[in-house]
Amino acid sequence: MSSFTIRAPPATDIWRKPPSTDIFNAPSTAPSYLNSTAPLLSFVSTSVTFKLPYTHQYDQGGLLLTFTHPSQKQNKWIKAGIEYYNSTPRLSVVSCDNWADWSVAPLADDPPSTLWTTISIEKGGDENGISLWVYQVLSSAEKVPVREICWVYGLDDLDKWTVEVGAMAARPAKGDLGELEVEVKDMEIKWRE
Repeated sequence: MSSFTIRAPPATDIWRKPPSTDIFNAPSTAPSYLNSTAPLLSFVSTSVTFKLPYTHQYDQGGLLLTFTHPSQKQNKWIKAGIEYYNSTPRLSVVSCDNWADWSVAPLADDPPSTLWTTISIEKGGDENGISLWVYQVLSSAEKVPVREICWVYGLDDLDKWTVEVGAMAARPAKGDLGELEVEVKDMEIKWRE
């Protein structure tokens, strides 16, 4: 797998909070050999391994799923990864249907890979329906559940939605801080055939 770096200048973020905050200016990309956009109904899973230096409050890197519909004015999205919050790197998931909501949790202990973190987002279902699950994947391949997101498969006109998958970086802090550099490797995207 190829590796790449995403550079985020200061004042970049992906965040939507009432009454009027709507920021979507953080860089996001996927390797050109991956098909990174397809119909939502064909999405199976994605994962990425990354590392970043934690310097400023809210520095972040990880996965970004952006959902679009031809008749919708605003995209919906999910970002999941690591965010530097109150002097500690934490697992972070932000889910945005109409407005964003945010959750943070401690990183699971994984001594062999303390520099690199792997996050996956997977479609899953049970007797209650279909959802997306966010996991931290440990070096042992154990998947530690971080969050279940249910609104995605409840969207109207589900067959008309597309999803774009990418790795992202953001540095919301403002000022002359320099760029945040997030190193990315082993990005995978799986679609139903």
